[in-house]
Amino acid sequence: MSVYKPKNSPYFQFDFVWKGRRFFGTTGCKSKRAALAHEEIERAKARNGGNLRPPITLDEACGLYQDKVEELPSWIDTERHMRMLMAGLGGAHLLSEITQRDLLALVAKRRATLANSSVNREIEDWRAIWRWADKARYDVGEMPNWGALFLKVAKTDPRELSANEEDKLFGEIRRDLFDFCSFALKTGWRLSEVIGLRWVDLDMANASAVTRIKGGDIVKRPLTQEMIIIIANQPRVGLIPNVFTYVAVRTKPGFTDALGRKQPVRIKGQRYPMTESVLRKPWVAAKEAAGIENFRFHDLRHTRGTRILRATGNLAVAKEALKHRSIKTTLRYAHATDDDVRQALDASESRTIPEAKPQHLRKA
Repeated sequence: MSVYKPKNSPYFQFDFVWKGRRFFGTTGCKSKRAALAHEEIERAKARNGGNLRPPITLDEACGLYQDKVEELPSWIDTERHMRMLMAGLGGAHLLSEITQRDLLALVAKRRATLANSSVNREIEDWRAIWRWADKARYDVGEMPNWGALFLKVAKTDPRELSANEEDKLFGEIRRDLFDFCSFALKTGWRLSEVIGLRWVDLDMANASAVTRIKGGDIVKRPLTQEMIIIIANQPRVGLIPNVFTYVAVRTKPGFTDALGRKQPVRIKGQRYPMTESVLRKPWVAAKEAAGIENFRFHDLRHTRGTRILRATGNLAVAKEALKHRSIKTTLRYAHATDDDVRQALDASESRTIPEAKPQHLRKA
């Protein structure tokens, strides 16, 4: 028996062997049932090196985090980051076995092909996976020093598209993607929000729509007349629930992509739901043709935010239009242009600086 009560003692003792090592001591329990429960705890400690928390692999931890965030608009990016993480470290490894050095090596590998800001977004998801497993009371070992992993990113003002650049860019955008891009600029919505807009989300009678924003909240958004016209011009395609679709430029067989996702057959000339990957190459081609540099699709949102703030001077309105959680985020759009600064310098010059006296009139 692994639990027993010695003579002259009211408490049961435990005594068992695990991997050649003997574990024994008092349970502090007077009933056998309670003693057996205590013994199970001691056995769990023995199996897990003295830690009551059960071990968890990286693959299992990613699955655990997936259950939490799969319904969020950011899931597409999160899933990609998870797969890259498992490919880099090995999904079968225990979180408790992954060291700071392992993570630093993966960061160095990722930054060889990505911008520092992109690597940092991946690290944010890695950190969330570890922290969620820790909250679920799994053994994650020593928590990595996440702050030491983040890379330096130079702070810059949000990039704004000028009126001239807008004309050039939209003159080069592929026709079946034009309305999608135009709607993104006019609304200031995030890319995932525009992609995810469905017909059932629209209330055309009240000129509004509901969208799922960053963080998972569902919010009501007003629509302007121009936005309504864009929506009205979109063809309804079979059972596709999405408002925005694209025309396949070539026929493609079904395949499994690099992230393990099954991609369906595509037939040239037919319409399919808009995706981020469909937009990627045409967007780059349009920018190159228009001669526009250092401008991301997300900067359409920055452009709208800056224009709202310039037109109204109202931070609260801009915050609500863009659905920012914090006014500090909206303040990023309050940056001044060179013309703004130049005009302010001119306006603040209240007097003329006196001319210097000739050399022979100056005091010795």
